[in-house]
Parts: sequence; structure tokens; C-alpha cells
Amino acid sequence: MSLEILEAKEAIREVIDRFSNLECDVHAQAPLFTDDVHVMVYMGGRQTMDIHGAAELEKQFSAFTVGVKASHHMNGQQVITVNGSEATDVHYCRAALVTEEDGKEYISDNYIRYTDTLVKVGGQWRIKVREQHFLIAEKRLMNA
Repeated sequence: MSLEILEAKEAIREVIDRFSNLECDVHAQAPLFTDDVHVMVYMGGRQTMDIHGAAELEKQFSAFTVGVKASHHMNGQQVITVNGSEATDVHYCRAALVTEEDGKEYISDNYIRYTDTLVKVGGQWRIKVREQHFLIAEKRLMNA
């Protein structure tokens, strides 16, 4: 494996981990995507979001996360394939989100598989296409 591919893989890992580390700061996450991004979100095997463009992404993700009081993301297995200035990244993430409903706190525990197509734009890797599958999602009342 060439040094160039190793450097590309490390830069792509940085994009993926930065997205997770920013948790629910959608405005800060937006620059990690291309302006013409396409995001498809699936829950229970059914497509729930089909987003086109960075502005729409920020709008819809902000609406989805508006009630989140706390979150934690942990990335796991990751396979990156680099082909010049384009790459594919498949990775798994566990995302826990805390929300409040009727004065009670709930935690949503989500196990997600992402398949991303990234492109190098202006020397930086950006996500151009994201397919996001919520493989397991559980919501429960938090214990005090």
C-alpha cells in the first residue's frame, strides 16, 4: 500500500471521526459534506430521509436533533477503499441520544452502518453520498 493511500485513509478517518465527535452540532458538521451531498437514511429497512444538498442536510438534521439534550457517538469497524480522488468508507457507529418528553428523560440507543462516498475537494476529503442504516434502535426511559 502506498504512502499516498495511507495518508488518504487517515484523512478520511479524521472526517468520519470529526463528524461523530461533533455529536449533534449540525452546523459544525455541515462543512464535512460537499455542497451537492446526497444522504439517505433508513430505519427498520424503510427509507425515512432522502436529502439533497448541504442546505437541506443542515435543515433536516437540525430538525432531527433539536430535542437532543446529550449524545455520545462511538465509531467501530471501518473499511476504506481509495481510488484516486474518490473513496468509499463503510463504518459502524453506536449513537446514544438523550431527549426529554413530558418531563422524563429517554435514551435512544442506535446501532448504525454508514456507507459513504467521499471525494477530495480543494485538497480536503468531503462526504458526497451517505447511506445511513439504523440497524438496531431502542428507546427507553432513563434510570435516575
